[in-house]
Amino acid sequence: MLRIATWNINSVRLRIEQVARFVEESGTDVLCLQEIKCLEDQFPRAAFEA
Repeated sequence: MLRIATWNINSVRLRIEQVARFVEESGTDVLCLQEIKCLEDQFPRAAFEA
């Protein structure tokens, strides 16, 4: 089963710990983030790659 979730996060950099906890606890395979409020070079990519 493929699990897909969407989240209107309204600033991913401020909520990165919540995102990591959600992905780990929910078993989500694909997470679509809306309203991330940052430019591509500001996105906390390392946290998602881990």
